[in-house]
Amino acid sequence: MEPTDYPAPVEASEDALGGMSAPSEPIDRTTRRFLKVMLGVLTAAAVGLVILLSIMLRPDSGPSVVSPRLVGKSPLDVVKVIFTTGKDGPLKTPLGVAFDADGGIWIADTGNSRVAVFTASGKFVALVGDQDGPGKLYAPYGLTVDSANDRAYVADYTAGAVRVYTTSGRYVESIPSSEQSLDVFGPNGFTPFEVKVVGNKIVVASNDGLYFFSRRGVVTARWGGASRGSAPGSFNFPDAFDYDPALKRYYVADTLNRRVKALDADGKVLWTSGRPDAAGKIVGFWQLPRGITVGAEGNLFVVDTFRFDETGVGAGFFVVLSKDGKLLSEFGRVGTEDDAFSFPEKIAVGSAGVMAVADRENHRVVLFTVKTLPVPTERERSSYDSPRD
Repeated sequence: MEPTDYPAPVEASEDALGGMSAPSEPIDRTTRRFLKVMLGVLTAAAVGLVILLSIMLRPDSGPSVVSPRLVGKSPLDVVKVIFTTGKDGPLKTPLGVAFDADGGIWIADTGNSRVAVFTASGKFVALVGDQDGPGKLYAPYGLTVDSANDRAYVADYTAGAVRVYTTSGRYVESIPSSEQSLDVFGPNGFTPFEVKVVGNKIVVASNDGLYFFSRRGVVTARWGGASRGSAPGSFNFPDAFDYDPALKRYYVADTLNRRVKALDADGKVLWTSGRPDAAGKIVGFWQLPRGITVGAEGNLFVVDTFRFDETGVGAGFFVVLSKDGKLLSEFGRVGTEDDAFSFPEKIAVGSAGVMAVADRENHRVVLFTVKTLPVPTERERSSYDSPRD
């Protein structure tokens, strides 16, 4: 693959990218009721499509036999397992998780259309986005907490918006703002999957790339092709990304292209691991990377949701890479025990090396530390797609 640069995040004029205004005429009560019914139908349809997509994208070979390497002592020390709010029932298909500055845990309780907040010790604090109104959540996915500015950001792909709250859970606004023209999002629209605060920008992963918003909620830059695609400069449903402030580098899980990318602060591709599908088949190392975070030592922890192949190609859900994309470890067995997983999604790292993973099909979030990274076998190393510039 030839070296490829993304367009640098040139600061565009907010006026040039804006221009959408809210309708001025009031909507009557009957129309309002009809719109609410239609919104409910569309939300149900969207959830159904997500489930169908997961089933269709599942590799042909399932975990009929668990690899012997996954049986036995786990490299994980489980700190805590959260499966219920303790107030009104269990978590349901959680997809995202984040830490705040105090070590508090914010969970995208997607199946219940809300965010659940817990203290560092695991005590339930509050629900966010569960009430009807402008701040209502429908399908929360990625989220991040900017404690220094008293803000929490939640990417809601069904709502087509990032909901913004205070850290106490009060709704503030939505991104994009009402002054932003939706034409900037291209033919597939805006479907936010992940959100991070980088400096004075709000960075959001949508179906066709990364969007950079000002604090006003207006797009100032975009990385990606004209639409979704597999070309080196394109993205195809990048479900997750993280930013390393020490290296000023972005790492992206380009999910449906089955690859992981490292980019510098200007969007230049530093390396790529993985290959897009060929003739409708998975041909590379990655099955479905849907979570990624920078660990305490600068290594990458990638969650590969469908990575459970007993042949040795997939030795565990978690793949650890060096900052240069070299394979360091694989681990994470299938199961319902505290140190096992079923279709894990987003991953986050907190203080003292504690990690949190949204364990989707087990309907819980698992907090753990890693004792010692297992060394990859020669077979695992040979199956890995070495990073390319």
